[in-house]
Amino acid sequence: MKQLYKSIQSLFKSPETLQLFQQLNFCPPEFIDLYNGQPESPDDFEFTTPALFIDYSISWDKAGTMRLGTLTLEVHILTDPTPETDNLTAPLSGLEKVDYYETISDLLEGLSTSETSALVLTSERPVTTDYFNYHAITFTCTISRRRTQVTGITIGDVRLQPDTRDSIETQLSRMSSEKKYIID
Repeated sequence: MKQLYKSIQSLFKSPETLQLFQQLNFCPPEFIDLYNGQPESPDDFEFTTPALFIDYSISWDKAGTMRLGTLTLEVHILTDPTPETDNLTAPLSGLEKVDYYETISDLLEGLSTSETSALVLTSERPVTTDYFNYHAITFTCTISRRRTQVTGITIGDVRLQPDTRDSIETQLSRMSSEKKYIID
């Protein structure tokens, strides 16, 4: 996911993308970050618009030394705030917003990395909060990652081995009954 996130940031800073936004008379996204509920929380309004917030989920499967998964990427596109929220950018008209959302979507669709297949647009929807009316677009792709190999963990004088769940649970249970831990 790190590579995809970095690729998205690089895409919107590239000279070609900046030139495209200039030709369309749009401001490129000025702020790109991971989504953490920022549009719904005035305490998190430390950004300027237009802004992109990246949210994701991954369903993983194990395949030997690799993890293979399906990535769902949701991009929250904030073009401008509601009148109650201060911002320096001029608001876009309804049609301009649709064009802006399509431009972002077109730039992201097909983006791939060495870890991910090409992003495929699967849905889009308007989102309304008390502070922003914005758009969310959703993409999916496949993702892979090499698994970190753990050879074993020693806790106290007990050695835990991976893939021996019953044994580990039994060992941890025995450890907790043998020693009492005090947590302040």
